[in-house]
Amino acid sequence: MYDVLRRMRGTLPLALVGLALLGSVAIPARQTWRISFLLHETTEVLAPARLLVERLQAGLAEELVALQGYALSGDGALLGQYEDAAAKNEQRFITLDGLASRLSSTSATHARVLRDRTDEWHGINGALIARRSSRAEFASALRAEQVRYNFSMTSIADLSSNLAAEAAARDDRVRTLEHFSIVANGALVLAALIAMSGVGILTLRERRLTATLRRRVMEESALRLLAEDLASANTVEELTQRIAQSALKAVSGSGAFVELIDHRPDEQPRAVVRAVSGNGAPPLGESCPLSGSYAALVTMRGRPILLEDLSHPERRGTICVMPGAAGSAVVVPLGSSATPFGALFVISDLPGHFRHDDVTRAGLVGHLAALAHEKIQLLDEALERRRVLERVIQSRSRLMRGFSHDVKNPIGAADGFAELLSLGVYGTLTAEQQSSIDRMRRSIRSALALIDDLHELAHAETGNLALQIEPVDLAALMRTIGEEYHATAHAHGLSVSVETEEPTLVMDTDGARVRQIIANLVSNAIKYSTHGPITMRAHRQAPASGEESGWVLLEVVDTGIGIPTDKQEYIFEEFSRLDAGHSRGAGLGLAISKLLSGRLGGHVSVTSAPGRGSTFTLWLPLRPSGLPS
Repeated sequence: MYDVLRRMRGTLPLALVGLALLGSVAIPARQTWRISFLLHETTEVLAPARLLVERLQAGLAEELVALQGYALSGDGALLGQYEDAAAKNEQRFITLDGLASRLSSTSATHARVLRDRTDEWHGINGALIARRSSRAEFASALRAEQVRYNFSMTSIADLSSNLAAEAAARDDRVRTLEHFSIVANGALVLAALIAMSGVGILTLRERRLTATLRRRVMEESALRLLAEDLASANTVEELTQRIAQSALKAVSGSGAFVELIDHRPDEQPRAVVRAVSGNGAPPLGESCPLSGSYAALVTMRGRPILLEDLSHPERRGTICVMPGAAGSAVVVPLGSSATPFGALFVISDLPGHFRHDDVTRAGLVGHLAALAHEKIQLLDEALERRRVLERVIQSRSRLMRGFSHDVKNPIGAADGFAELLSLGVYGTLTAEQQSSIDRMRRSIRSALALIDDLHELAHAETGNLALQIEPVDLAALMRTIGEEYHATAHAHGLSVSVETEEPTLVMDTDGARVRQIIANLVSNAIKYSTHGPITMRAHRQAPASGEESGWVLLEVVDTGIGIPTDKQEYIFEEFSRLDAGHSRGAGLGLAISKLLSGRLGGHVSVTSAPGRGSTFTLWLPLRPSGLPS
């Protein structure tokens, strides 16, 4: 028994040393594996996911810009740009779906919510495009659906925040693992000096992995700041200078410059230096033929190239006029292969200075610059088309006002002479002559009413329609209009009734304009109905999900001929009528009502079917925004 205990005492230190050696290897190895696993998750899952989210945010903004541009200009090419952007975003969603299973449950849930909300917005946009609405209706619907776009942007922000939190949590875990490993290694060194060397090696390896992780996190943060800096540029000139400055920050070199492609009529394209940063770059304004230059070479290849020694006798383009005769450079194409707009040069005064990582970072700068350049072009095109549209609308308004001034007075004079004839000032008229003059005066009054409608339409289109916002009891207003049209309806064999869910229904709006819209709807209901009642209703409606304000709905329900589904958008266009021979009128009433409702912060809708009558609804927000006080 004693011998057994003695042998155990002899082997116990060896066992402790062995356990210490085993621990000095096993514990750091396990920590290294965990850090490597976290690093792998960050670089293979989180970093691509965050980049996809940022591209989705830019892609959805690009879709919205294309839709808004189409709403302003009606250019069908913008719909193509929207569909291209939507297709790219769909591919990004597919990639993000593949990464979602490897994210946390919260991030995966946010990714699904983002996908669902974006699909819903896309579906509504697709239905809106398929209906081929007018630009005004398209713009109105697009504004109405702005909240769904905002939902998608909110989901992107939530997902981006969660991904950032996951990345920060992994970084904290890495630091915690590192600290734990150092403490454990110190304890093992105290237990057995023989394990020190192995512990030291593994500790150094852990530190290298941690440094790699931190470096990649810093690079990702730097790229994000770079993207924000380039995206904030508002002009091509400003963007060009920022490209050169950003490239020099992202890639270690002595200088950077940007060549833009200059196309001039009847001349060969040239590459012109438009921005420089740092030292050693060619002077501003220096140019060379595009053909045979490095700018032409990289735009043709579509990828960056590395020039390891600029002292080579086959140098091309503006590099030939650089102050130094030696050095190296990275050349990056700017723009797509189909629409290149220049090249970025990052230079060094040392041959062989740049490595593969430098070329990759410079390529990322070029890609971000191309996206920012495309954004500026789209915004410039949208603004220009908006200015053109505004000039057209203003010109049309001036034409209508001139027409009103120049034509209304002689027509009014003609009506005055007809009245004198009707009164017998120029002699007694026969019954047939009197009837003819009465018909002539009715035609003249119709022409004067048409001129007034055109004048009103011109004011509404240019946004110069004055509004008088004050508290209005809409229930009382509906009852008053019903009383005014009671006799007219009775003359046509119809009846008018008013239904209000509350005795008073007060809100801030322009009562005269609301009266004008409702009176037009009731007048149309009488014109296009041959029997049955006409019902006027006023009631509230609670806000839908995501809406800030509820609505007041003013409805006019008739039992008339009804409107086919494919014509329900058409009737709101100017000079549009379903049946030109059914009744008098120029077809401007609904167009004016639509514009007036938009100025009041609402809209007019219709629900109808042939032979089943129609329901026209004026929607007014309870808390309108942007109206004059």
